[in-house]
Amino acid sequence: MKSLALHKRLFLLTALTILCAIFLTVLYELRPIDRSSYRNKLYREMLHTVSVSDFSDQLFRYEITQDSITTAYHLRQPERYRIPSLPATLSSFDAKEYEQAAASKGNNSIQNLLKQLQQLPHDSLSDSESLCYDLMEQYLSLSGSLQQYPYYESLLGASTGVQVNLPVTLCEYPLTDASSVDTYLQILQQIPDYFNNVIRYETKRTSLGYPVPSFLSLATKQQLQTFLTGLKETDNCFTETFSTRIQDMESLSASQKKKYILQNQDIIRTSILPAYETLYAYCDRQTASIDSKQADTDTPATPDSLIDPDTDYGLCSLPSGKDYYSYLVRQATGSSRSITDLITMTDHALQNTLGNVLNIALTDQTAYLYYCEHPLETYYNSPEAILEALSLMIRKDYPVLKTQPHYVIKQVPKSLAASLSPAFYMIPAMDDYSNNTIYINSLYTNDENGNLFTTLAHEGFPGHLYQTVYFNSTRPSPIRQILDYPGYVEGWASYVEMNIFPYLDYPLEGNSLCKLYQSDTIINLALCSRIDLGVNYEGWTLNDTRHFFEENGFRDYYAENVYSYVVESPSNYLSYFIGYLEIEDLKSAYRNLKMENYSDQDFHKHFLDIGPADFDTIRKSLLAK
Repeated sequence: MKSLALHKRLFLLTALTILCAIFLTVLYELRPIDRSSYRNKLYREMLHTVSVSDFSDQLFRYEITQDSITTAYHLRQPERYRIPSLPATLSSFDAKEYEQAAASKGNNSIQNLLKQLQQLPHDSLSDSESLCYDLMEQYLSLSGSLQQYPYYESLLGASTGVQVNLPVTLCEYPLTDASSVDTYLQILQQIPDYFNNVIRYETKRTSLGYPVPSFLSLATKQQLQTFLTGLKETDNCFTETFSTRIQDMESLSASQKKKYILQNQDIIRTSILPAYETLYAYCDRQTASIDSKQADTDTPATPDSLIDPDTDYGLCSLPSGKDYYSYLVRQATGSSRSITDLITMTDHALQNTLGNVLNIALTDQTAYLYYCEHPLETYYNSPEAILEALSLMIRKDYPVLKTQPHYVIKQVPKSLAASLSPAFYMIPAMDDYSNNTIYINSLYTNDENGNLFTTLAHEGFPGHLYQTVYFNSTRPSPIRQILDYPGYVEGWASYVEMNIFPYLDYPLEGNSLCKLYQSDTIINLALCSRIDLGVNYEGWTLNDTRHFFEENGFRDYYAENVYSYVVESPSNYLSYFIGYLEIEDLKSAYRNLKMENYSDQDFHKHFLDIGPADFDTIRKSLLAK
């Protein structure tokens, strides 16, 4: 999982927040630069550009300056991209402005930009410029479609809520000099206002009839309660990571380091802790009725116990929810297929894989019994050894990177472990892409677990780290670094994870065991993706989900967990699985095109050369080669 994608969800909110109404204009040259006036100026300039390249440059600067975190994560030296120093800003999201923009449909800001782009001459563009044009046009068009559904997204959740993602994002905020430290500390002080905006937004959602289901509210409250307990400790995620990074900064004197560490501790006590307590109090009020109902019972309520098994909680239960979900899925997957086609595609993949497992169980019982009794095993006992081995193993089937990237492996802070994925990759700055970070959550993985091999293939080589470094090495247009295509990046990471199993040595019946372990991974993603589609498009209840598990030969132990997750994070699983299926489909088409001249390395190279994009655009470019 790429963590900056979570950051985008956290701060972009929806397209409505990205390009909200443009209000007061201020002469940029006559007064100190502030973020709003600078971005207003960029917006006005975009409406008067005369070339696609100028529009692309302005849109890049507009998007990357929405807040300090977006800028810092993408660029180490913003001045090289003609971006001035701007005030420290945690988030451009303001609940009051969002409410006004929603009421006025954003003053058609996105439509104005799309119209301007389409008026620009684009018949004689180079291939790379034409690709950028197509992607910007698609991005603005899809953003405009999503803009029609304000307040459909919830910002709170036990797994993907802002309160979960914010600490991770801030714990990796780049600290390079005294100025960046000052900016970081100013950002921390803005957390109370940001959470107040989140509360105002969620209150408005509830008033519109889009309340968070009680089981999600309780899960969020419990997550906050656990996090607050850790935050009150002397060593917490904000102190631990900050102190470590400060001590490693050679440009700071010992007295400066001490001063910053003390300032950070004071801000945690006076700003961050009260902000999280305020958010917890809001969730506590949202679950007050649950607590009153449980007062006379001996059994405390749990999130799972609050799910009515016959109630539909998916997006399709909202007005025009199916339409919104269709746009959301297109954004998440990069696939233009209809939801019904995606359902058919997922069903077929699931049944085909289940059939493969059954066939091996009948024809190779030794391998099947071994698979049932043994988790995936490897000879590697450390993450570093696994990544080193993977970087060498893949050279036959994947293009070799021009330079070997530097990477560090870090452990997820204990206070965040229960809420985060088994592992995730932090996207590096586009002008410093050789320095990479992978986080491992020891709560779910360990050095001797074979699952760590496939996890690091997904996050490292030839997954996210490899793909990111490869794409950056092609020197793409800056706007390509901003346009987000989860289906491409997560689909690629899932694709290489599925195809990494042949690289392992197996104790017996290697071919059968390889297919079984691979099928296990595919089935898990297929089941969860099909439930996502069923819950959010077809109106599946928890009982429907249980029945789905049973009719496919599985016990429904995890039905509540999967159901809760797809209600909280609709379309998230699809980024991985539909992206994977689309890549496999492209691979088959490319093999048919090249016939005897086909090779996996050739396919991978051309796919990676195109870079993140929707799959229609990729297919058009790939099959023309």
